[in-house]
Amino acid sequence: MKIRVRGGRGGAGAASFGLAKNGGIGAPAGGNGGQGGSVWIQTSDKITSLHTLAKRYMAGQGKSGGRELRNGQAGEDILITVPVGTVVREIVREGDEEKHWERMELEGMDMEDRKWDRWERWFQISASNPFDAEHYTAAERHLRREKKWATRTPTFEERAGIVLDLDKPTKEPILLARGGNGGMGNPFFAGLVGWRQPRFSSRGITPYTSTFDLELKILADVGLVGFPNAGKSTILRCLTGRRAEVAGYQFTTLNPQVGVVRVWDDGTWGGGSGEADVVEETWRERERDRLAREGGAYKPLERASRVREKRAIDTAPCAEADKDTESTSAEKIEAYRYTISDNPGLLPQAAENVGLGHSFLRSIERSLALAYVLDIGRPNPEEDLLGLRGELEAYKEGLASKAAVVVLNKADGVGREEGKEKADRVREVVATLPEARDGRLKVVVLSGKFGLGMDKLVHTLGERVQEVRLQELEADEVD
Repeated sequence: MKIRVRGGRGGAGAASFGLAKNGGIGAPAGGNGGQGGSVWIQTSDKITSLHTLAKRYMAGQGKSGGRELRNGQAGEDILITVPVGTVVREIVREGDEEKHWERMELEGMDMEDRKWDRWERWFQISASNPFDAEHYTAAERHLRREKKWATRTPTFEERAGIVLDLDKPTKEPILLARGGNGGMGNPFFAGLVGWRQPRFSSRGITPYTSTFDLELKILADVGLVGFPNAGKSTILRCLTGRRAEVAGYQFTTLNPQVGVVRVWDDGTWGGGSGEADVVEETWRERERDRLAREGGAYKPLERASRVREKRAIDTAPCAEADKDTESTSAEKIEAYRYTISDNPGLLPQAAENVGLGHSFLRSIERSLALAYVLDIGRPNPEEDLLGLRGELEAYKEGLASKAAVVVLNKADGVGREEGKEKADRVREVVATLPEARDGRLKVVVLSGKFGLGMDKLVHTLGERVQEVRLQELEADEVD
């Protein structure tokens, strides 16, 4: 999404005087205006979407200066909170000064009139105070000399745009837009062109407005990669209990979906252990729920986390013994967990933005590990593997090296001999790939629908994720 951000305008300076001993007007005593508020950004792991953000953020205006040299208070800052994984790019800058010049050009004002227009916008003048071009010029030069005058909005060539890759939790908020300087009180101008008691002050500065492009790159530990209808959503549901849309047609998944795989110290995991329920197409589940409602026997679905806990207990090696005791999930120690994302199906030429193209590829480039998901029922799954790998490398060189496993899904739909022959062909291709050295790219044959062969997939992915996490931790310690 795109948001417009601007720091707060600085408060106006004040023109006032103290009292002389004789009761007359004393020395200038107007306070300076307060600094405008600034806009900051931070990340939070408690939010997972950009949808809650506003389209515009404008920090608070600084307060005006007061009598007796009282400076105005600074404007209120604004803190924008985004999910971890957000990329922030400044793409447009718009300044008030440039807008005023455009207006004056449209109105056909000559240079002399433009100067007076600028002075009237920048100074607060007492109605009883005679002010001519000499006074304005002297006051402007003084502000410029002390760097208190509004400057032209810098171009991106003059000052590079802000680019932030917030792929980790922020320790401190990061500045996006600084507030404008406050205006100067009349003591600032004392002594100019013979003034002892200047009856004017300057206004606060309005900073330029920036437009930022925000992009959230999903930070799932594992990304499922495959052509449409390969069974990625079915695998996600089987592994995590996440109720992803499942159907027997292409492009069921249009946005990435993320679930959590939890592995306990006894080897069981959050989605079952080869005994998972059959994953039905979503329309069948909806129809069954409709009939249950009509018959008065409908029961709401349990939260996925509770389903995973129950399955983990029931499928543990000691499940039979546990049934005779008061065993609970609290007795099981979680060894590790990782997140896994089901992404929209990839199309040939996705690297050239065909189909969901770049939108899909951006969602997986930060994953610690990738899993190719192939339909073993297709005539040549080995060619599908090469096609998927080619798209990843065309989008970003080295992305294919993150692959940890090749999943041959829908094994329930082919015969034993046909499945073995196709799996052997895939293994032959895998053996030729650079990322398969030292056996680091494994081949797993399974059925996501019936939950068969999932153990090897869970632990293969878990081992790779933990390995990469350790490497990143060691690299952070070195830095």
